[in-house]
Amino acid sequence: MFEKEIDRVRKQLKQRLDTRQPSIPLAAILANANIHPSYRAFFKAEAEWWLYEERALRASNPRFDTSAPELQSVLPKLDELYLATARFDHEELAATIDAAVKTRLNFLCRPRTTLKWFVYRGEPTKPLHEVLMRLNYLTDNAYLLDGIRQWASTRPAEASSYEILSVIEFERIVEKIDNDAILDLSQDEFVRLLDGLYGFFYEADPNLPSEAVPTEAVIIFLDDKGAIPISQALERLLYREELRTLTRSKLIDVIDDVIATIPNAEEQQQRHPERSEGPPEQATTRHPEEHSDEGPSRVVKLTAQLDASTKERIVKKIFSRDYTQFDHIVQEILQQPTWRDAAGALDRWFARQGVAPDSAAAMEFAQALHRSYV
Repeated sequence: MFEKEIDRVRKQLKQRLDTRQPSIPLAAILANANIHPSYRAFFKAEAEWWLYEERALRASNPRFDTSAPELQSVLPKLDELYLATARFDHEELAATIDAAVKTRLNFLCRPRTTLKWFVYRGEPTKPLHEVLMRLNYLTDNAYLLDGIRQWASTRPAEASSYEILSVIEFERIVEKIDNDAILDLSQDEFVRLLDGLYGFFYEADPNLPSEAVPTEAVIIFLDDKGAIPISQALERLLYREELRTLTRSKLIDVIDDVIATIPNAEEQQQRHPERSEGPPEQATTRHPEEHSDEGPSRVVKLTAQLDASTKERIVKKIFSRDYTQFDHIVQEILQQPTWRDAAGALDRWFARQGVAPDSAAAMEFAQALHRSYV
């Protein structure tokens, strides 16, 4: 998804970093004002990660006592020089540009999911100091990054260097920071969280209407935030009225329309309490056999919506051309009672298989599954 836009931004960066020399210094990239700050930060963080790996190799070499005071006094200066002289050859430059553009777009679209994938890369745990280093690659959604750093600063100093953070705990922290931040936002303030996404598509697609982004990008953003009623309203507009692009003002109108239905539902319950007798969860609880009936119907719906070329691409890139495994996983996931449950099952399967959830094929697969629940 959005492959044309990614490719266009990637080509722009390559042109702005074009050099006839065998390599380009990090210092030259950081000094290039034509490079968006987000990409400059990504390059700098990549070089810092190289240095981190170099220090680990140096410390693990049994032939030298790197803990000796004489070495300890000069190693920090050596590290500074390493970073000052860091450079990217053409292969590394291309690979880093590709990673920077894809990661940025996915972080703008799916901040919670992308943070989990980009920081942990499918691993169950990470040292806290590595988690913080991975955050340095990112600059968008600063409130999320700052919130994680603020949480980390409250950890005991003596334990922070050795603390291990699980991906489950990290997800919980990110979700709490995000929910706390957006809890009291007005509609206008909430839509401003999408400013980075609007800016990306403004540069990436000159054919888009002014001040608009693809509606699908906003649907992904809202799903990631857990704002399912609003994302479903947008999906109805996308597939029934072909609202393929979205301005900020239209998004605010949709949010207002969704919010307006909430008091009406509460009022109906107050007028007809007999319709909501029993615990709230009983209103949406179904028997197991109903779920098994719904699962096949969702599979049929997915089959009808998924064109042959998209299915072939998904099976090729995610399932190694194994159509039997594709059918099995689709049936397993679509048996889940709600999209939230299905999305969780899908993320867990991605993690087990080592599939990057922000890859184009993975996102296409997720969107196809999601549409089966609408």
